[in-house]
Amino acid sequence: MRLLWVVPYLPVRGVMAARERFWHLLARLAPRHEVTLLAFVDPEDAGRDDLPPGLAGVDRIAKTPYRPEDPLALLPRTVAGGYADPALRAAVAARLAAGRFDVVQYEFSEMAQCIPGPAARSILTVHQISFAQQADAWRADGGKLRRGAVFLHRYLRELDFELRAVRAVDHVVTMSTEDAARLRRFAPDLPISVSPCGVDCAAFRPRDDAPEVDLLFVGHFGHPPNVDAVGFLVGDVAPRLGRPVRIRIVGRGVIPEVARRASPTVEIVGAVDDVRPHLAAARVVVAPVRFGTGMRGKVLEALAMGRPVVTTTVGAEGLGATAGRDLLVADGAADFAAAIRRVLDEPGVASALGAGGRALAVARFDWDAIAAAHEEIYETVVRAPARAAQGRAAPARLQRVATSLGYLPGVGLGFAFLLARATRAHAARVRRRRPAALASAPAALEA
Repeated sequence: MRLLWVVPYLPVRGVMAARERFWHLLARLAPRHEVTLLAFVDPEDAGRDDLPPGLAGVDRIAKTPYRPEDPLALLPRTVAGGYADPALRAAVAARLAAGRFDVVQYEFSEMAQCIPGPAARSILTVHQISFAQQADAWRADGGKLRRGAVFLHRYLRELDFELRAVRAVDHVVTMSTEDAARLRRFAPDLPISVSPCGVDCAAFRPRDDAPEVDLLFVGHFGHPPNVDAVGFLVGDVAPRLGRPVRIRIVGRGVIPEVARRASPTVEIVGAVDDVRPHLAAARVVVAPVRFGTGMRGKVLEALAMGRPVVTTTVGAEGLGATAGRDLLVADGAADFAAAIRRVLDEPGVASALGAGGRALAVARFDWDAIAAAHEEIYETVVRAPARAAQGRAAPARLQRVATSLGYLPGVGLGFAFLLARATRAHAARVRRRRPAALASAPAALEA
């Protein structure tokens, strides 16, 4: 097949889970298909040449400061902050006009902003569902009533954008069955496949390094759930352990909110070239994420290396893991601390969890199997009838009215517009559920 991949970052190993995923899938697909890569490139990545081998072509579109006109404040921050750049959309349109592709694959919901139209069969890979995170994010923020309006606006904005995004393509790929279910609540007829994050089980394998730290957290700190997780770990969980512990924080993009957590017992390492020595030297790998969707690549890497993992319900999403066998799951500071103490105090438990996690990673998440399943998705998309794009942006007239009103009134008008759309979406969801509930009533009465 002739495939065009449109991505918001260059495929690079060892930087972040999404870029790792791009690299491994492309490295396996390029030898068997004609794959062209079109990437939105950060300045620091402009000269990189460590791309997956075998690509038929690479288009690099430099990221430049850009802020679109958005008088109704309808665009998510990540989209308004760069992915709405018309240069990216123009580059995609030019590449599609220059040659025929069987399938165009867009990675990240934000990239739906650059889909020029139905020039080829299209796939959108949804790495995170932002609208599904907002309630948990608000609670993690303290659940303050005065902040509730901010998170409500984010929910309405992300719901509107993400539902329009998934309705603009022929097929959607999610990282987890949980995310697929979240989308189907609003779009039950949406063609969805699940293609999880993976791990290189040959590179990430158990080692016998001597422990250096008690707890290790790994994450990219451009991702807000990871910033919150560090604060929760250091500020809420650690004081409940009842003993001093050594904590190590590893990851790129350390921001001041994370850096100020450093102390004699909390080591902020930042970016590393190879995370494996740090994973191998940790007695427990922790992922106390309290909001977010999709999957956590660093949790998979820890499991593949046979390290005992303690995470939350959110952190375990997409794994299909058995709590108590493959990892420990705990929510809330007290329960999370109790789970950590159990692993630290009981070597047998730590060893069993490490073995169970390794077996899970090998059985379900090796990249070769995930790439093979991805080829089946392409076959499905090519054989299926093309879908008409659904969902419209705000009318131009409404945007002109918002512009004339000024910033705050425009945002208020946009809020009312989003609320009306969300009300219709939720009402349609309720109508779909009602016949199912009525159909199940006779069986329930008979029982």
